[in-house]
Amino acid sequence: WVYPTEMPLGHSPSVVDDVVYVGGFDHKLHAVDAHSGKVLWTFTANAGFDTNPLVVDGIVYAGNREGYFDAIHASGSSKGQLAWKYKTGGPIHYSASYKNGVLYFASNDSRAYALDAQSGQLIWKSAKLPGAGFHSWWPVVYGDVVIFSGSNNYRTAITPGGGNNFPSIELAEV
Repeated sequence: WVYPTEMPLGHSPSVVDDVVYVGGFDHKLHAVDAHSGKVLWTFTANAGFDTNPLVVDGIVYAGNREGYFDAIHASGSSKGQLAWKYKTGGPIHYSASYKNGVLYFASNDSRAYALDAQSGQLIWKSAKLPGAGFHSWWPVVYGDVVIFSGSNNYRTAITPGGGNNFPSIELAEV
């Protein structure tokens, strides 16, 4: 099957319980039947999604280019409806990780975030981190540490032939 969208998709899909969840630059998060390719529901935001959706306990979590981290009901009578959202200071291009009821992600405001997965309440927000933002990756939770990989702007940070300033890894306690 083929599932057409109005604009390109933003990142890789996630598949949970025979449902494909994928965000797109069309400002929509799509839930598609994995067997037939038929749309089950869509959620529309004010900006596109270019993160890989995270699905945990019946909720789809995805950051968008407007800087909101959205939690959308995946099933039941509220499927496709917003559960909660959290505003950051920049676009979110960085997918989320989850451990023990806490969501971890970074925003292009150069900060890392930890949110309560059920309520969307802020648990902690990092100080501004060095680098040129967080793109296309996700944090890794290892024990009681969350690892965020940042980047430097290659046009100004990497000097051809030497003196390179390579991407960094930032750690935060869980």
